[in-house]
This record gives sequence, C-alpha cells and structure tokens, in this order.
Amino acid sequence: MKKILIFSASIGNGHNQAAKAIQESLADVGYTSMVIDTLEYISPTFHKILLEGYMNLLRISPRMWGKIYHNTEKTRFFDVNVFVNKLLANKLKKLINSVQPDAFIATHPFASCMLSVLKGRNDWKEPIYTIITDYTIHPSWINHHINYYFIAHEQLYYLVDIYRQDYSKFKPLGIPITKNFLEPLDADALRRKFALQPDQKCLILSGGGLGLGPMEKVLEGIEEIERPLKTFVLTGLNDKLYRKVAEGTYRHEVVPLRFISNFHEYLHIADLIVTKSGGLTTAEVLSKQVPMIVYNPLPGQEERNSHFLLNNSCALHANVTEQLIYFIEDLIEDQDKANHMSQMAKRIAKPDASIKIAQFIQADMAGYN
Repeated sequence: MKKILIFSASIGNGHNQAAKAIQESLADVGYTSMVIDTLEYISPTFHKILLEGYMNLLRISPRMWGKIYHNTEKTRFFDVNVFVNKLLANKLKKLINSVQPDAFIATHPFASCMLSVLKGRNDWKEPIYTIITDYTIHPSWINHHINYYFIAHEQLYYLVDIYRQDYSKFKPLGIPITKNFLEPLDADALRRKFALQPDQKCLILSGGGLGLGPMEKVLEGIEEIERPLKTFVLTGLNDKLYRKVAEGTYRHEVVPLRFISNFHEYLHIADLIVTKSGGLTTAEVLSKQVPMIVYNPLPGQEERNSHFLLNNSCALHANVTEQLIYFIEDLIEDQDKANHMSQMAKRIAKPDASIKIAQFIQADMAGYN
C-alpha cells in the first residue's frame, strides 16, 4: 500500500482542513497517509511563538501583515520561509526516513519549502505535491523540486505567467474540502434541527478562525431589519466574543457557535453568509452556492480571495457596518439577486476538488512504479 506524508501547519485553520480533506480522498483510492503539523513537530516552542505572533499581528495591526504579504509578492528577500527552512528543514529527516513515504503533500508554504530544501539536499525521487489553499498564488508557495501544484481555479493562470512558471505543473482542480459537502441533505429536516421558523431567514456571520471583526456592531445593525432572522455567529477562538453574544439580548434570534464539525449543514440552509473570505471557508461556501458578503477581509490572502469572488459576481464587499447592513437587507429582500449570486457561485465551485486531486496523484504515482 502506498504511503503519503501530508505536511500542514496550524497557522490558520484552513491548511489543516485541506490536509484532512485530501487524506479522506487518498484513503478512497487505497493510500494510507499521515498528517503532520510541520512546525509543531519540529519545534513546539518556535511554533507557539510564531503562531502567537501571527495572531497578535492580525488582531493589532492587520495593515502591517498586509504590507508583509504584498512586499513578499514582489520579492522573496523578506520571505520568512527561506530563513526558517534553512534552520529547521533537516529536523524532518528523522521522521521521513523512519516512515519512508512514497510521496509528500504540502498544504502550507512553510511545509512546501521545507520539503523542497530536503529533496534538493538529499536527491529524493519521491514526488512532492503542493496544495495552494487560497484563490490566489503567493510566490512563497513556489519552490524548486515540486512536481505539481494544485490551484483553486483556471483563472489563476495569469499569476503563473507573472511568476514565469511552467504551466504544466499547475493543475486547477480546486481547494480540497471534506466529502460531507457533497452529501445530499434534506433542507426541511435541517431547518427543524436548527429550530428555524417557516418565516425566518437564516444568516451566518463568520469572523474566521480567530473570530475577528466588529460582530457586536453588526448584530446591533441587524436588529433594524424587519424580516424575521435567525443569525448564527461563528466566534472561532474568540471566547470573549462568544460570551458577549451569548449574554446579549436581541430582537432577532442570535446563536453563537465556536468551532463546529457540521458547517456543511448550516450552509445548506443559509440564505446568506457574511465572511472574511479565508480560502477554505470560501471553497466550502461556494460548494453550497450561498450568497456571500465579504466584510473587512484581512489585507493579503483574504483580500485576494475577495477580489476573485467579486470578479465572479458571487459576492459583495462591504467596508463599513452601515454598508454591510444595507447589503444584508437587500439580499434578503431581493431573491432574484440572491439567486443570481448562487448561480455564479455554482459556475466556479469545485466541490469535488479533493476527489480529483487524489485521483490525479494516484495516476501520477503510477508512473513511479
């Protein structure tokens, strides 16, 4: 049986979600795999420092993160990947030598770069596949010795041109999401499960894994909408926000949720989602064809994802709360507009990405026998 090591990183939940999704589909084609949280495995201390620094930067100064992201789009001189991998890549060798995998998959640029460094130093023959988890291609993902890159959509080929890369190595199969997003569901049964009344519209507010954004102000604005609403607020790691929402008093029904394992069920009955447009969340929402309003995306990858959605007419973008509330009410009342956004989402969604990627890897690895 073929063995594959999947290297992710807990810097943003989407990379681990993509790793889980591709692991599911690899099992379906008869491959065994193991997911490694790369930086946690190499150095828990360094991982903690890096993760806390990243989270604090996003909370305190998202503009600074945006500057770092945009500067490293132009040159890799400031790319932390290069520095980190020179120091840490060899620490993966013991694990790799003990497992002796037939191939590698990376779902985070750190992991992709580390594997590239090791393959170059050790002249490995095993293929490396990189799964890019946003609707853009940042140059930190691109490394030597990578056999194939899986990108979110054909529309991103212009970036392959900009970076002067080989088209044949980039496969637009989508961002892998778990198979439960493909399962047929009964909307009426789910509305009963989540206690939605027949006249209520279902709204999801998502602040990403960190629960960022002025959610309380948004909930105050929603109170002015006349149409009956039930709003599910995804608070992620933000315990303070969860408590405030749980303790709040609202005219409309409001339900705070931390991390949930059945996001696909909530999306199946949602009339609308307000999101920060993280890559995996975007892929999941597109798979369910839910109209999106992107609200204050973080500079960098979320901003790039937002551009992709706007260019494809399946999302609106709000910069201020008043504009957001207007868009929410407009989409709730204008079903034709909401339906059009759903149809546009269907055109670009790739809900079977994990299946297609696993099948591609299986066919490609057959050539290494």
